[in-house]
Order: sequence, then structure tokens, then C-alpha cells
Amino acid sequence: MMKRRLIALFLAAALTLGLAACGKPSEPGSTAPAPSGSSQTPAPGGDAPKETITLKMWGGVQGEYGYDALVENFNKEFADKGIQVEYTRYVNNADGNLQLDTYLSAGNDIDIFMCYGGTSRYYNRVDGGLCLDLTDELAKRNFDPAAELGANNVAPYKIDGRFYALPTKTDNKAWMMVNADMFKAANIELPTKGWTYAQFLDACQKLTHGEGLDKVYAMRWCLSDTKDYFRAGVGSPMARNSIYKDGAKETNFDSDIWKKGVQLCYDTIQSGYAYGWDDEVADDISFANSFLEGKCAMSLGIANLRLVRDLATYPHDFQTALVPFPVPDESYMKVADHGVMSDAGDLIVVNSKTAYPQECIDFIIWYIKGGMAPLASGGRIPLWQGFDKGKVVDALNENADGVFNEESIKAYLSIGTGFDETVLVTDKDAEIETIFDEELQAIMYGQKTVDQGLADMKSRSDALLG
Repeated sequence: MMKRRLIALFLAAALTLGLAACGKPSEPGSTAPAPSGSSQTPAPGGDAPKETITLKMWGGVQGEYGYDALVENFNKEFADKGIQVEYTRYVNNADGNLQLDTYLSAGNDIDIFMCYGGTSRYYNRVDGGLCLDLTDELAKRNFDPAAELGANNVAPYKIDGRFYALPTKTDNKAWMMVNADMFKAANIELPTKGWTYAQFLDACQKLTHGEGLDKVYAMRWCLSDTKDYFRAGVGSPMARNSIYKDGAKETNFDSDIWKKGVQLCYDTIQSGYAYGWDDEVADDISFANSFLEGKCAMSLGIANLRLVRDLATYPHDFQTALVPFPVPDESYMKVADHGVMSDAGDLIVVNSKTAYPQECIDFIIWYIKGGMAPLASGGRIPLWQGFDKGKVVDALNENADGVFNEESIKAYLSIGTGFDETVLVTDKDAEIETIFDEELQAIMYGQKTVDQGLADMKSRSDALLG
């Protein structure tokens, strides 16, 4: 913790010095940041004007993917209470997060913000004093994070017994999207209840066809984007020990499950069923220009649900289904829904410098307990245990009837979020993920065998844990 605190304080100082060099968000539909404040609005019956508090919220999702509707709903519901909210979209990349941290360090121009990327940025922001401690005020409002959101879901975000943020959405990185029309044409049943590596390879052979620019690949492994989806899918059969053995002093990269999973990926590329890592990079292969253009039948990247239903930007006439990542063989079918990989994220945080802490906490409880419903249309599934999941199906299909296979959506939502165990994590996660990516790339580029790459992955990672 001390190491993170020193890093975070250094970063905060550097960011504050760089404030003058930072521009404001220029994303379409964003609201330029302005100091949080209040305005006078006429009170009913000619009484003295009532003060209206405007909370400034920053998030990394475009307004049209649900936040515009969310803001409209809140402002209508809380107009009589004198609370309004304005939403600004920041780009969730290195530059965008630098800008966010700069504004947070400088003052109270932001009241509420969304934090992404697991625990690393969150821990640094807490150590830097940028996040308000929510614990006592949540207790006063009888909001128990463990009961409302699931004990395992909130555990990674509890620091020394205190909550400085709450996760708001769930997704399962070990599920993928498939072109249901292509599956039907190839006479392949949608494996909504799970399938094996052998069945997956058989499907790959049937789904791959054509040559050159007209070729349709079976699979996009998402290797040029984030490898989180691949790690989640391959490691899921080991449940909580996906990455680490018990005690978290040693990685599990010597497991036969990792060997089979990495070999599966390598074999599909060598057989021409999947884009190679080099192809993804050289040709800038994305979810949009591959899967949504009908150039591949399957893709990792469950977070792209919002793009599937955005027919105005990404027009297509096929139906998308959600299916789980395959498992090594029939003996693993009991865990084929990859339930342990349901991931709680999209942290909602209150700026420690806000002038309106009580109103901010009122907002985040409203947001979690149903207010974020419009975000389901953008693929962000509410984590709150009391949320009506039927509304998620409705939201996904709103103005996009038929774009999703409804049976598969229901199968995905039936996984649930309140599990008895969660995947082991350590403070070395980010460094080990980097090692994983480097060794996986060496394997996929043919620079190392699967066995050698995994052996090096394990020895390098274990050295960090020792």
C-alpha cells in the first residue's frame, strides 16, 4: 500500500502541474467541464427561489449508449428536490484518465466519476486522496454493499475495511458472440449451455470459407485488443485458481488446462480458421470491421454488446447470439457456464473534494438501485441483486428487435452474480498480465513453442510472487 501511495502522490503532483496543458473533452455530445455549483430556480407559489444543485458526473461511455436517458430520468425525478446532474464523457484511455486525474487533483469541478480497469487505477486514486470514503454514509442509508451487490463482487474494492467506490455492472468475459445466422446455415446448434474444444474446432472448420478478401473466418480471438477475454475463457475451468494456486504464491500456468487452451488458439490460427495476431495488428482488425461486417462468425469481446445493437452506426442484418467459451472436454461441462467469471466493474466514485457529498451519495444509490437501467441498452448489465433482468432483455431489444437471439441472452443472464467464490487476485496482477501477453505473443508469432512459452510465463510470473 505504501508503494502505491508514493506513486499515486507523485502522479497527483505531476498531474496538477500539467493542468494548464490539458484540454477539455471534445467528444461529440459531451459537456465541457465547469465548476460544480448551484442556480436559483423559481419556487412554487411565488416563494423565494429554491437553490438547485447540479452534480457534475464524468464517465467513459458515450451519452447515446444510455447516459443521456439516465440523466433525463434523474433530472425529472429529482427536479422538486433541487438536484440535477450533468454528464461529461471522457475517453477511457491513458490520455483520458490523465485528464480525469488532473481535474480531480485540482479541485471540485467533478463530483462523481466512473472508474474502469479493475483495481489498479482505483487503488492509486484512493491512495492519492481523490475518492470520498462512502462507508459511514452508506450505513446511515441502510445500504449494505455486500447484501445489495454480492459479497465477492465488492470484496476487491474494500480497502482496510472501507468503501471508496462501488461496482455497478456485471459481465462475463468468458462468453463470446456468434453469428447465429452463420451457425444455422452450417447446421450447428447454438451451444448456449456449453461446448467442448472438439465441438468448437468442428464448428471452426464448418464456418470458415472463401479466400483472400472474400474469406470468412470462424474466429477472432481479440488478441490485438485486450487478452482479458482469452484469459477468462481458458482459465475459467480452474475457477478461483484460474491464474494462481492456493496461497497465491505461485501461478497456475503449468496446468494442462492452460496448455490445451493456448494450443487451441494456436491451432485455429495455423489452420486458417482464425485471424493471426499479426493479421489483427497489421490490418487493424476490430470487432466492428470483422464480426459486424460478417467477416468472422465468432468473436470474443462481450463488452461490444452495445455495438451490436447500434444499427445506425454498424448496419447489419444477421442475428447475434451469446455463447460460453468452450471447455477442454466433457468432464468440465458442469462449469461450462463460467459462472465464476462474472465480473463486477464500472466503479462509481465520489470526488473527495465535492461540495455536495450527501447529494452525490443519494445519486449513486439511485443509480445502482435501478437508475442505471437505460445503460442495459448499451450492454452494461446492472449488478444490483434486486434488478429485474427481464428489463435487460427489453432494453437490449429496444429499437433493435431481432438483433439478438433472445434464448441466448436469457442463458447469459441466468448465470447470476452471487457466487460462493471469486478468482484469486494479487497486487502483482498487472505485471503478470503483461508477462502473459508477452509470452502469448511469442507463441502466436512462432518464436516459442506452446510448452516453452508457458514455462517462461510461469517462471517469470512466479519470480514476482516469490
